[in-house]
Amino acid sequence: MRAKLTESVERAFMILEAFSPGTPRIALQQLSERVDLPKVTIFRYIRTLEGLGYIHRDPASKTYNLTPRVMLLGYTALASIDLREFALPYLQELSRLTSQNINLGIIDKTDVVYIECVKSRRRLHVPNYVGSRLNIYRTSIGLVLLAFMPAADLAPIIEMILKTPDARQYLGPKGKLLSEKLRKVRTDGYAVNDEQFITGSRGIAAPIFDGKGEIEAAINMPVFSSEVTLEDLLDEYLPSLLETARKISEGRGYRKGLQVAERVNVPKGR
Repeated sequence: MRAKLTESVERAFMILEAFSPGTPRIALQQLSERVDLPKVTIFRYIRTLEGLGYIHRDPASKTYNLTPRVMLLGYTALASIDLREFALPYLQELSRLTSQNINLGIIDKTDVVYIECVKSRRRLHVPNYVGSRLNIYRTSIGLVLLAFMPAADLAPIIEMILKTPDARQYLGPKGKLLSEKLRKVRTDGYAVNDEQFITGSRGIAAPIFDGKGEIEAAINMPVFSSEVTLEDLLDEYLPSLLETARKISEGRGYRKGLQVAERVNVPKGR
């Protein structure tokens, strides 16, 4: 079943990519020739893509063209690049002040994808390069992205995560443990990972909001557990991380709850 699903996705993208600025409208026969698939097969995929709003059929010319909905995929990618460029100076300054690695990540289904990484001289046994993918429910940056996500978007992701066998020990029955963690993250305004992901590494993460008040990304700071205690991580590094997240969010047009760092209850003397 998995192979069939992969093939279906591949064929759907082959059809979408068959259109070009030079050939914005394509008849079924021409489309069949371009992707080297039978017309009956092409028609089945076309009907699905048409139903999803990605392709439109012109009854008069009996040709197909892409709809503006396809542009949303490109806009999402462009928005990530724009965020990366905007956030980079803030991430570099935070790394300079703390001498720690700083990462900027977005969510992709059940993964966190790093879209920017600023490295200090410290190297952790954690993938930290642009394009790195991390488990979303065991990492601080992933917990932040989940915690501030709209409930309607969160539900299907939790459902996907629950299908992973080793996830149940972290999520609990029906995701109860994860729900409790996310409530705490929303209350605190940040997330902490104390060696739950990789032994010898702990980290903190904070959300970045866009002009609509929705979470757009998150930044995190992973450290060596042998060098930075949990108390020091929260007392000395967390305020700077929160302030950086606040500045980036403000620069992205976020206006509600700008005093993130001030309203967060940062634990003392742990």
